[in-house]
Amino acid sequence: MTSEQDPNQLWDLQAEQAVLGTCMTVLYIVPHIRAVIPEPRAFFRSQHQVIYSAILDLADQDAPTDTIAVHDYLQRNKTLGQAGGGDYLHTVMSAGLLAGDPAYHARIVMRHWSNRESIYRLERAIREIKEQDPDDGPDRLRTLGEDLLKSADNLSIGGTPAADTGDRFPRLDWTDAFATDFSEINWLPGRWLERGQQVALVGDGKVGKSIFTLDWIWRAITGRPALGDIRREPINVLYFDRENSLRDIVTRLSAFGATDDDLAVLNERFDYRMFPRFSGALNASDTAASELLAIVDEQPRDVVILDTVSRYISGKENDSDTWLELYRRVHEPLKSRGIASIRLDHFGKDIEKGSRGSSAKTQDVDHVWELTAYDETRTFTDTVEAVTTRLKMLRTHTRTGLGDDVFHITRRGEKERGGAWLAGRTRHELTDSTAADAHRARIQTYVDDLIMRGVPAGFGRDRLKQWAAQNKVSLPTNNGHLVEVVRALKEAQNSA
Repeated sequence: MTSEQDPNQLWDLQAEQAVLGTCMTVLYIVPHIRAVIPEPRAFFRSQHQVIYSAILDLADQDAPTDTIAVHDYLQRNKTLGQAGGGDYLHTVMSAGLLAGDPAYHARIVMRHWSNRESIYRLERAIREIKEQDPDDGPDRLRTLGEDLLKSADNLSIGGTPAADTGDRFPRLDWTDAFATDFSEINWLPGRWLERGQQVALVGDGKVGKSIFTLDWIWRAITGRPALGDIRREPINVLYFDRENSLRDIVTRLSAFGATDDDLAVLNERFDYRMFPRFSGALNASDTAASELLAIVDEQPRDVVILDTVSRYISGKENDSDTWLELYRRVHEPLKSRGIASIRLDHFGKDIEKGSRGSSAKTQDVDHVWELTAYDETRTFTDTVEAVTTRLKMLRTHTRTGLGDDVFHITRRGEKERGGAWLAGRTRHELTDSTAADAHRARIQTYVDDLIMRGVPAGFGRDRLKQWAAQNKVSLPTNNGHLVEVVRALKEAQNSA
């Protein structure tokens, strides 16, 4: 490709024009280009930055990105002149008609941007080193020197990659593969995820996802049985928390039975990072993701937990790129290390639709588990309040299909009346099958009655409540029970 480049060859005119022209001439290409070029400043020419910014804004509005739409957007925002005018926009569009591989051209643009950024950092480090007094800041000089070497390493001159294909593209040895025994599933405690799997645990804000997870961790790091599973080898857990206070964490662990005698195992196996301050969002910042992975690599880990995942990302939750980038920067490296992860997430406004945001949330993990509460009872003595909560943990998406799809769980806890939870008196256990069967039968009774009364198909929770009120059909008053009725009703109607 011939290029009009500056003397230092730090950009490629034809590549930049080809990428922008393709965005204006090829349907549905913008998300793929955006996955390679995330922001306008990757373009060298300022006119191209303005054009690409307009294309991204139009794409975010689900509007077309053809030449007419881009021209109209620039004109309305009084930036057509900054983009080079209408004639130049036509020139850029024409370059897209002749382009071959838009993703390859996008990588050319990114390589030049990376080089420009690296050179800028090199120049800044050299300037600071010249200005630094050696007697005043040896640590600062050492840091600048490290930055200098890192920036130099990041420079890419193109051409043939180094001959490390064996490490970067490992070849599968079929003989070893078929000699491997896969009959034993490498379950982590509780049998709801395997070693190295990436899992989402979803629930509303009051169901107690963090409480359930912390109890599971407590059992897993101490070798106690969890969710009716056998005792397994203790595991090591790394927990990033931007939700819970120190009092929440300590009082909950105490309620599960942890005491001062357990400090050694907590320090050894449970690395808890409270309100971590990463240098950016984990889905958007390579630096932030590198910081996380550096902490992961400090010592052996079996599971990494993000609580709550929305606190660690930027961008729109209903944008698939948000979650695909999180997978690329965090989940894929963890999976390649054989380290499992659990990310806690919230339901959307409509609970029966599952977690809020994009369907990509379900595509980049191995399992999605939804935790809902369907019953809670409280009993009292003069000094103690006992709380019993019935939970259902349902696997709504799975990549492997191995293991159970549902766990019926009972959370039992005791606390002082009007006070704190009592030490060693809270636990999660599998619900007696008789009680679970009775609950399922009650839900099915509602479903059968609705179908017999001729309820229309496709109703969500609110429309079902309205229809039931108009037709004098009874529904459960518990919101969690109602969600289960809606789901069971849709399944019955879809299978009919």
